Amino acid sequence: MPSLETGAGFVSEPSLSIVATQTARRKKLSGTLIKATALVEVRATGNEDLRLSDRKLFNHLLAIAAPNIGKTTRHNTHLSDIRRFAAEARDAASHGDTNFWLKESLTRLQKVLVQYDVLGSDGRTWVSDHLLGRVTINEVTGELTFEFPEEVAQRLVEPALYSALSLSVIYQFTSKYALTLYEILKRYADRKATEPYWSAKIDEVRDVLGCRDKLKDFKDLRKKALDPAIQEINELAEFSVEMDEVRQGRGGNGGRVVGLVFRVRGKDVGELEKAVKTAAKPKVQRQGEAAEKMAAAAEARQIKQRSVIAALRWLEAADFNTRKAWAERAAQLGVTLPAAATAPTNLKKWVPTIADTVVAEEKLQV
Repeated sequence: MPSLETGAGFVSEPSLSIVATQTARRKKLSGTLIKATALVEVRATGNEDLRLSDRKLFNHLLAIAAPNIGKTTRHNTHLSDIRRFAAEARDAASHGDTNFWLKESLTRLQKVLVQYDVLGSDGRTWVSDHLLGRVTINEVTGELTFEFPEEVAQRLVEPALYSALSLSVIYQFTSKYALTLYEILKRYADRKATEPYWSAKIDEVRDVLGCRDKLKDFKDLRKKALDPAIQEINELAEFSVEMDEVRQGRGGNGGRVVGLVFRVRGKDVGELEKAVKTAAKPKVQRQGEAAEKMAAAAEARQIKQRSVIAALRWLEAADFNTRKAWAERAAQLGVTLPAAATAPTNLKKWVPTIADTVVAEEKLQV
């Protein structure tokens, strides 16, 4: 388990946060949430996973508490303010006057355990605590009072590693996978690197998304969690993301998926304006348009997959000179070739990149 001090831990569901902004009753929160990324694992206990609404509520509570974390253990807000902010961010009707959904969400957050390692003079210490402590609601005034456990509160103050998140964007997401992935990738998007990216083993990705025990087939994980999340991020966030698969072993598609690389890029002014317009659309309209795009993307992936299989099979059966000629062609196109690139066992390392070209020029059937 990575140590807290090294910042090597991956972001989980949800990771701890603070926000440097003042807030008051019946006033909007500032748009930026500074969210710490050093915790190793945060997940609900038992069989019930955290919902999208739980993650949004947790971020909102942390934004409210941020100015006084480290100064006081108790923080206050009003349920009506939480509902109002969610409605404003979604530009839609609130959840109504009932506080039932808020109480259920608060209860689930109280069941979440935050676990991490701490390095001290006496060695490594493993800590497990509840994410949210005591909560009270005045049924007459609607005042909500909440606390964080002391150990947790200490780690909310001045995190060394963090993501600067947009609260309004957070409330636009309709998928918990999109929200979680957005929070992870925003830190990389804010870096000044030329080509920022997040690379992770497939098990790490499953952990942070809460999918270790479900969507076990990668095809299902990609179809139901990753692709919809990436599409929603690309539509709503301040950055766009592309995902590459890292495969290992033998197989028609280049082996099984063992890792993923998420490449992020900041949007230009035109793309940001488009994101704002997309966020203003009604939820039903956005979901309908998303479904159409997902179907088109799925069809394109299937065509690409068939091209890769056809190109690999053709080159595996081809003679050495043909493989050598295509390896040289790939190098001319900017593909980085492995050692002994013409060996049949190494074709899957570079042929998928130029599969469409091979299929077209060799007139292969797909």
